Amino acid sequence: MDVKSFFIRYLIFPLIFVIAAAIMTIINKKNKLLSNKRLIVIILLTAVILGIPGLLGFLDLQFMPWGYLFCQLIYLALGSVYVWLAGKYQENELLNKKGFFIFCTLISCLLGVYLFKLGFDWLNNLRYGLWAATSIFIFLLPPIFWWAYIAFMSIPLEIYKVWQYPRTPEDISMEHLNFDKLMVLELDLYKNTDDPEPLKVKAKAPPNMNFGQWFQKFIDDYNLKFPNAPVQYKVNKTDSYRWIFYVKPSFWKRRQFIDPDLNIVENKITEANTIYAKRVSEIISEPERTGDQAVYL
Repeated sequence: MDVKSFFIRYLIFPLIFVIAAAIMTIINKKNKLLSNKRLIVIILLTAVILGIPGLLGFLDLQFMPWGYLFCQLIYLALGSVYVWLAGKYQENELLNKKGFFIFCTLISCLLGVYLFKLGFDWLNNLRYGLWAATSIFIFLLPPIFWWAYIAFMSIPLEIYKVWQYPRTPEDISMEHLNFDKLMVLELDLYKNTDDPEPLKVKAKAPPNMNFGQWFQKFIDDYNLKFPNAPVQYKVNKTDSYRWIFYVKPSFWKRRQFIDPDLNIVENKITEANTIYAKRVSEIISEPERTGDQAVYL
């Protein structure tokens, strides 16, 4: 084997990996996403797993087409698990750092292609391991599908009710409420509009309590307990923020918006659901006016 063949066969992919890993480390350090050591371990482990199906090279001529299709099914399943784990442990990178995420995934795929080729060519003399390794790129399909799904699900519903903290706080009557079957609900909200991370807190709720009143009481109680870090609910001295609420029952289901005028049970809220509270802006469309009608007094 001459030097050129040795370089192409054994050194070009590791060299590409080292260069790409160096670029990735610089980007990661600049954005402070996660530790470089952890990132490299994740990429190497992913690449090794992607390279294992290359051992199907023992099928020889029978690898095409069934072995190739089987590898694609394996990588589709692995890609789905990869997205699930990323959503569970690295949600911010998956949703908000798509370029960095796909770059790291591509590095894993390229190294996986190299390992696949080595294993495949080691077990037969056909020397088409590189072509067989192209089945790995199906691994990229689940992340792309997931981003498309998230973009689709993020399209807001046309109709939902907006809640606003009352200008004159109403006196909430607690006498008619059922305290024998209190529910513990998890709430996810930002205390201030510029907070980097949301507040996740659990609060008790009578099942027959009006949701809007319950959220008002939550704000009052929380701000009383933590006066130095309250939940900001006022835009200024006279106006309050408007809020929408929703739960996401499961991985595939659309957001279920909460009606603040109904109680907990009527909104079909369970203790398994996380309630998301979001501040929103209300845009009121004014008709286009001409002539004297364009003058506002």
